[in-house]
Amino acid sequence: MSKAEGTVRTVAIVGAGTMGRRIAYACSARGVRANLHDVSGEALAEALPAVHLLLEIHAERSGPALAEAASLVEAYDELEACVRDADWIIETVPEDLDLKRVVLARIGAAAAPGAFIASNTSSLPGSWLAESTGRPARFTNMNFGTPEHLKVEVMGHPDTAPETTEAARRLLRQLGLVPIVARREIQGYPTNRIWRAIKKEALHLIAGGYLSAEEIDRAWMLDWGTPIGPCGLMDAVGLDVIRDIENVYYKSSGDSSDRPPDFLHRMIERGELGVKSGKGFYTYPTPAFEREGWLTEPND
Repeated sequence: MSKAEGTVRTVAIVGAGTMGRRIAYACSARGVRANLHDVSGEALAEALPAVHLLLEIHAERSGPALAEAASLVEAYDELEACVRDADWIIETVPEDLDLKRVVLARIGAAAAPGAFIASNTSSLPGSWLAESTGRPARFTNMNFGTPEHLKVEVMGHPDTAPETTEAARRLLRQLGLVPIVARREIQGYPTNRIWRAIKKEALHLIAGGYLSAEEIDRAWMLDWGTPIGPCGLMDAVGLDVIRDIENVYYKSSGDSSDRPPDFLHRMIERGELGVKSGKGFYTYPTPAFEREGWLTEPND
């Protein structure tokens, strides 16, 4: 990283699934080298072409030429080699507290002394994770959305240094994204909790037989003028990820209303994970809500 300008040159991403690829795309599209690692050789092999496809789809938002941007993404079999020379390391492994602690400990041991570390966790407070890194002052949470979303929520923990929060702001601005910085730590991030309330209620309405996923999305899109509804967005995140996040809240609260509904478990057991498996609430790559006239067509 350039000390004079605070310019990030390399970001390492540990976890090459949906969110890891999204972050690698954000980096390479803005001329930042993206190192990717995953324990799954299959996930790692699929990651590079997936990032290249994102670059093609969103070419108008890329700074460097497409070929140059694609060349900035590199896959690493070994975590230590992936993170060694990175200015920032972002962990994107599954939403499991013990797993994240193990991975963050390895990252902290292998990263350069001046490197910053972030978790892309959706629901785990940084104070549950920070000590694992061995450098809690240089650790924060950063929650990225889909490639179309410019917002990234940043949430430190009580021991996060102000320079870490400022470095996170600079990184996100460098990537053309908009940092929303939480003033205090709360489980799940402040604005992410608003989305969580929406998806929880949508799942409750489906489980209770009040509305179908399509009816919920059609009503939402008509009310708010959005191109996608809550169920379509859950498909984009991944229904297995949605389940894991809801389980974190349930384990924390013990409130039965926080428990993921049975129908969601059954969908996941059938391999209906959303966009990444080709089927969730909708069938992909051409979901019904993208069909011309779908919003107003008869549904009774």
